[in-house]
Formats: sequence, structure tokens, C-alpha cells
Amino acid sequence: MKRDFKNKVLVVTGASGNLGSAICKQFARVGMKIVALDINQSSLELLQVQLKKDGVEILPIVCDITDKSSCTLVMNKVVKHWGRIDALVNNAGITHIERYTEMDKEKDITRRVMEVNFFGAVNCTQACLGQIRKNKGFIVNISSVAGFAPLLGRTAYAASKHALHGFFESLGSELKAEGVHCLMVCPSFIQAPPETKNASSEKNSIYQDKKIVGKTVSVNEIAQDIYLYCQKNKPLLVSGKMGKMSYWLHRFLPRVYERVMIKNLKGEV
Repeated sequence: MKRDFKNKVLVVTGASGNLGSAICKQFARVGMKIVALDINQSSLELLQVQLKKDGVEILPIVCDITDKSSCTLVMNKVVKHWGRIDALVNNAGITHIERYTEMDKEKDITRRVMEVNFFGAVNCTQACLGQIRKNKGFIVNISSVAGFAPLLGRTAYAASKHALHGFFESLGSELKAEGVHCLMVCPSFIQAPPETKNASSEKNSIYQDKKIVGKTVSVNEIAQDIYLYCQKNKPLLVSGKMGKMSYWLHRFLPRVYERVMIKNLKGEV
């Protein structure tokens, strides 16, 4: 049975970034009301203007997802405004590309990445899970190839994404009988600069002056696939040829995967 999205309320974290905004637009096209969460107020305002031009019902809210109490206040505000929450997309995240042995340990980068990528998703989920269970909704988590396989120079990032998989795949098993759907999304390299930023940088970009290896996938393609997978209640989406190849290679030939991965990514770190 296909899911009905009309007039349902969707919360998207990291909503003003490239993938986040594409997800907002995709689900708005099928009739969902959008709650756009982001830590960047000016970017949220731009997204609000864009979506309102298309007649989308949007509620933009500035939120630091690492603050558990703020997440609770935000979700209560959404319920007060629209009376319900049906779905959550945990999209916000940061990354860091550097060999672990060369990291500045005083900055505690690993803890910061875990706080945003893992505990941020847990905070948001916990704050609205009662509503999602009540409405038999869905939870989408934006993970990565790093969620199921190692990636060179991304120890903290891979740890955070592996934690996402362990937590939400287990939660999905608990909630399946209640009619709640959990989807893990593992994109390969994305064409548009993602909304994430380097944990050690002040810039709003993960980009360093290094070549990204592998074929890319557009944010619109990923957003459309997420919608289709939610419609059919599928548990895992691995997007792009590079992502799919990495998934199967790591699953059945992990040593071959490791050799190929190191060869392709060693120029980044």
C-alpha cells in the first residue's frame, strides 16, 4: 500500500543546504507541509522565499540540533502550529577530511562530528517520535557510503554514520509493527556542494582544494529517490553507481574494496 503524503507535516534538518532544500521541494510537490530547520537563519529565509513563491506551506525555524532541549521546544512549536508531525528527515551534518594521526586532538573534532551527525539526529527523533508513532509516519536518515564501509581520512565521519545505521536500523525494527518506516540513505559523491561543513573550518563548505574522486549524483535525483523509497517503505537507498559498487564490493569482497578505496582517495589526505 502506497503512503499518502497530502497535508502531512515533514520536518527537515539542514533544510537550507543543497540536498536539504531539494528534499523540501520534492516532498512539497506531493502536498506535504514543510518544517525547515537549520542553524543558519539567513539561508532559511532564502529557502522560505523560494518555496513560498511556489505556494508551499513552510515553517522555518532556527535550531541547533546538538541542543536536546532546543529540539524539544522546536517540535512542540511545530505541533502547536500545525497540530501534528508525520515525518522527519535527519539531513543536517558536518564532515572532516584528514588523517586521524594528523588531527589537532585539542579541538576534539571526533566528538564534535558525533554530536552533530549522530546525537543531533537522535535528539530530533526523540523529540518528535511520539507524533510519528501516533501518525504512523516515517523517519529518513541521510547517511553515506561511510555508513557501511571505511573511507580514508574520514574516521570521525565514518564513526558517526556507522552509529546512525546501528541506531536507526534497530529502531526501525522496533517500530515496524506500529507502521512506522525508517529509511537509511547512502549517497555517493553529490554534484552540488553539500550543506555540511568541515568541523575544523569556519567556512560553510566541506570543500578543500582536493579533487573528489568518482561519479557524482545530483541532489534532485537523490531527493526523488528518497520520495519513491518512502512511498514504498523501503529500508535502504544507496544512490549512484559509485555508491552501489562500493556497497556490494565491501559486502562480498571487503579487501578488494579497501584496496580500491585507498587508491582512489589517498590524494585527498
